[in-house]
Amino acid sequence: MTSPSVAFIFPGQGSQKVGMNRDLGSDPKQRWEQAASLLGYSIYDLVHDGPESELTLTSRAQPAIFVMSAVILDHLYAQGIRPHYVAGHSLGELTAYYAAGALSFESALNLIQVRGEAMANANPPHTTGMAAVMGVSVEALDTLLHPFAQQLAMANFNTPSQIVISGEKQALEQVTPIIKEQGGKLIPLPVSGAFHSPYMLPAQQALSDYLVNHPLGMATVPIVLNRTAQPEEDGAKLTDNLPLQVVSSVRWVETVAWLSTRVDRAIEVGPGSVLTGLCKKCQPTFPVTSIASEQGVLDWQRLISGGLQHV
Repeated sequence: MTSPSVAFIFPGQGSQKVGMNRDLGSDPKQRWEQAASLLGYSIYDLVHDGPESELTLTSRAQPAIFVMSAVILDHLYAQGIRPHYVAGHSLGELTAYYAAGALSFESALNLIQVRGEAMANANPPHTTGMAAVMGVSVEALDTLLHPFAQQLAMANFNTPSQIVISGEKQALEQVTPIIKEQGGKLIPLPVSGAFHSPYMLPAQQALSDYLVNHPLGMATVPIVLNRTAQPEEDGAKLTDNLPLQVVSSVRWVETVAWLSTRVDRAIEVGPGSVLTGLCKKCQPTFPVTSIASEQGVLDWQRLISGGLQHV
């Protein structure tokens, strides 16, 4: 039997939670220890025991999600499970760069630290944020946001019926009743900034400055980018993409549509199952499995080996 072709997809900020590594399993390449040495604190203990208030900080959440995804990736590779394409949602795109060989573990973690701190410091605390809008079409939302064009932007196109908007908190509060009047729903997200919007221009500059001396290598697996929903392998283009990514929209609907025509299925590699849910809403017939532990890898391998293609 031929093994199914797969894409690995990696979650972004918001998928973290205290205790998410308790059932992770073994750490064959000592990723948590490597991370502690690089970061100067035990990311494993923070993930395992909290406090949640610290784990939700951008500068802590992003490396935590990355390291956990990297450990699961080690288990997938140990079982001979390798992707034909990779993609990631926001922060997850950097994990995808690592999975595709464009970044080493150390260089990825250093870059994520720079990115996380730059995004956290891009604007004064508590002045910007993000909210998920549901039940309003892209076209209708674009019209509703027109009076707030200088304060709000559409940041993430997560599903055909879920769009995340990003910008000034005051403007988010003002637009909430307007969206509700049109039959929509708005849910504030637990993030500390207006990611994927022009408010991240300081972070874009910080990443550009950092990457001048830290260019990326070629990818060994095509990376489907958030900005374009198209695959890329060239190291120079991947380097140029990273600063642009933080100020550009995440085109997840298009990314999933593209992947669904190239591979048999996708595996969400990392904590939680947020991307699995989004993918099912984007492409209901596209099989997606979330794997967040060593046992999850073994279970998936056993089921696929047994010929169950739609687990």
